[in-house]
Amino acid sequence: MNVKLSELELRVISLLDYPLTMGELAERTFVTRGYISRAARSLVDKGFVEISKSGITKNVSLTNNLHAVTLRTLLHKRSYMPLTELLQGSSIRVLAVLSCGKANFANLRDESCVSVATLWRWIKKFKGHAMLLSQNHEYELPHDLQDIEKFLKYYCAYSATSALREISPEGDFIATHGFEFLFTSNKTITHEDVKPSGLTAISETIPLMLTENYYFHSSRRLPVEEIAVHAIVADPHSKRDLTYVILYILKTKLDKYLFLRISTRYGVADISQSILNLLTTGKQPDQSFMPSLAYIKEKAEEYNIRWQE
Repeated sequence: MNVKLSELELRVISLLDYPLTMGELAERTFVTRGYISRAARSLVDKGFVEISKSGITKNVSLTNNLHAVTLRTLLHKRSYMPLTELLQGSSIRVLAVLSCGKANFANLRDESCVSVATLWRWIKKFKGHAMLLSQNHEYELPHDLQDIEKFLKYYCAYSATSALREISPEGDFIATHGFEFLFTSNKTITHEDVKPSGLTAISETIPLMLTENYYFHSSRRLPVEEIAVHAIVADPHSKRDLTYVILYILKTKLDKYLFLRISTRYGVADISQSILNLLTTGKQPDQSFMPSLAYIKEKAEEYNIRWQE
C-alpha cells in the first residue's frame, strides 16, 4: 500500500462531512472528474473513503476507520494550518517516525526512507510551521500536536494490518514502529521487505526451539540492538524470552547505549534498563518477571556463552 497522501486526496477528505458525488467533488476541488476518480480510488485503497453507486452516479463517503475520522477532524480543527501541504507526499513518512518519539537525523533518514535533501526540506518546513522541536541533535513533535500524532498512529496501524493481510494472512500483528511493524507467523516468510527479528533472528546466534517465527516489515537493515529490543516488545514479561535477550547481549557484546536508546523509542526502556542494571550490578530488579542472575549464568554456561568480566 502506498501510504503517501497527495494534496488533492487531503482536500477530498476535508470535504467529506457527508457523502458527495464525483461531480460535486470535482466542482469543489476545481479539477476534472478523472483526477477525482483516481484520487478516490487511491483513498479507498488506504481505507479513507468508500465509493457506492446510485444508478450511474458514484458517491464518495468517509469510512468509519479511526485514521480517516481523525484526519478529517484535525483538518477542520487546524484549518489555520496548511496541512494539505504539510501532510502530503513523503512528509507522512517523516512524521510517522517522529510519532514514535524523539529521533535524530540518522533515525529519520533510515526509517522514513527519504533522501537527505528531502529530509532537510521537510525539517525546515515543519519548523517554519511550529511542527517540530529540536534539541541536542534530536527532533520531536510538540506536545500540542497530539491530534496529529494520534492520526499517525492510527494510520500506521491500518497500513500495517493491511500489509500483513497480503504478506501473511495467518500472521499475528504485534506492534508498529512508524510504518514499519513487527509480527509473528507460523510459516516461513520470503518477502523483499520482511526480515527475521526478535527471537527468530536471535536463534541464528543462539540455537532455540521456536513454535513461531518473528518478523519485521522494513526496508532497512536491522542492528543487533534493535533485534534484541524486538524480542522484548514481542513479550515483555516473559522470563524465558528476557533470558535469551540477555544471553544475546552477552554473546554479541552489543552497544548498550544504543540498545537503551532504541528501547526508549519502542516504549520498553524500563525493562531494558533493568536488564542492563542486572548485568552491571548483579542486583535483582524488582520486576517479578525478570530472570534471576543464577538462572542466567546457568543458561550462559549451557550455551557456552562467556559471562562478562
